[in-house]
Amino acid sequence: MLIDAVRLLRRPEWLRDRRTDAVRPGKVVAGNAEPVVVFLLGIRINRWRGIRHWLPLLLAMPGMLRELASAPDGGLLGYRLLFGPGPRQAMLVQYWRRPEDLHRFASDATEPHRAAQRRYWWHYGSSDSVGVWHEMLISAAGSHHGMYGNMPPTGFGALRQVRDARWWAEGR
Repeated sequence: MLIDAVRLLRRPEWLRDRRTDAVRPGKVVAGNAEPVVVFLLGIRINRWRGIRHWLPLLLAMPGMLRELASAPDGGLLGYRLLFGPGPRQAMLVQYWRRPEDLHRFASDATEPHRAAQRRYWWHYGSSDSVGVWHEMLISAAGSHHGMYGNMPPTGFGALRQVRDARWWAEGR
């Protein structure tokens, strides 16, 4: 568990189809012809002294991510770990192919998520030392937008093909 946690901190981003990390000069937009699910998962340490409640929870996530990343048909397209605001909060942004893929992972008794969920609510969640939250945003094909200026592949722009964004400024 600790090794997975160190790996996640060293490389807080993963993409199923790895592309270059080089900066793309200019302005580009991400293709939106396919649906995508954005899943936000957060943790907040409410009491630093409650380490026995929040540390096991933090250490469980990297193993789940490693398992998801190794499943070729699991549906997870990529993720990015973000910290803040402040030292007590962290958020994981996940990109999924379909909501059914995410629901299947979350509800499958053989997947590590179910065991971690039970441990949280039966043990770690019995104290207010740590809080968790999640939100799922389902975006149909054509209904999401990603624009990037002088950035390496990020977000939708790392998951989908990008095109020159000159069309965006034309006629304005």
